Amino acid sequence: MKKTLIALAVLAASTASMAQVTLYGVADVSVGATDKAGLGLANDKFQAIASNVLNNGNSRFGMKGVEDLGGGMTVGFNYEGGINIANGAGNTSGGQLFSRAANVYMQGGFGRLTAGRQLTTSFFSVASWELTGTANYSVVANQFGFGGGAGPRDSAAVKYDIAASGFSGSLMFVPEGNAAYTAGTPATAKGKYDVAVGYAAGPLAASLAYNKVDAGNEGVVVGGSYNFGMVKVAASWTQGKTGAGVAFVEGYTLGASIPMGAFTFTADMAQDTISRAANSTDTDFLLEAKYALSKRTFVYGVYMMDGKGKTASDVSGYALGLRHNF
Repeated sequence: MKKTLIALAVLAASTASMAQVTLYGVADVSVGATDKAGLGLANDKFQAIASNVLNNGNSRFGMKGVEDLGGGMTVGFNYEGGINIANGAGNTSGGQLFSRAANVYMQGGFGRLTAGRQLTTSFFSVASWELTGTANYSVVANQFGFGGGAGPRDSAAVKYDIAASGFSGSLMFVPEGNAAYTAGTPATAKGKYDVAVGYAAGPLAASLAYNKVDAGNEGVVVGGSYNFGMVKVAASWTQGKTGAGVAFVEGYTLGASIPMGAFTFTADMAQDTISRAANSTDTDFLLEAKYALSKRTFVYGVYMMDGKGKTASDVSGYALGLRHNF
């Protein structure tokens, strides 16, 4: 009897602990084609597409947990890995099992402090107003990255976030001893920092972000959106420079999104205005339609055109897909 009670107590304690850990993920697949090899596809044939440019998002699985420390303080973690749902391959976002996220955080009245591999401050700055929810086919992200050519994640990063009354601030840095992890870092680099301020309340969202790799690239992005009810509009300006101060990307975006019941229609344009030999400007264009089947599942159709400039010629493609969040 005592052994039974002890076993039940252990099971109850284990269950209570497990209740604080959440398994989540995304399953996303589409079918489509491009007019020539490009947009992440090796050929122009009709095909199944997964974890690619013509998907709304990458398929993934993750675990997150939180513990209440009392006094308004919590500690938590997040591990997340990518999956190619077309062939079952993993390690799709950086080459490691949990390449999408591997971090721990502490949160309280002072704000939130996070350490490990994580999405950058500049990423969240763009995500606060970008119309597609930073989809894989976002022309904002495909044209400019997340703040002047920067990627969406950094490893060995320490980030501090604070928010109050609609205003937010974020500061992230990669220590100089971890310079090998920073994207676009030359051999002499010492690290990276990324800072942003934003405001989101009612129909308005706006943000400004700046990121800099020591002795390497720097980027800035300012953008915002306003929801008029019948239509939501968004615009931004981005610039990226090399360590020598030479701009390698610069331009603006402009788009609108219209909700109609379960449907949402979005048109977005991103133009890099730096002149290149192939073309005076590089313009990307997107049309997206989404239909919500539930709060967690939607179907989508997308047409995307990647203008020549960074590439030798225009490439366009279409896809019809399904995304399920669990």
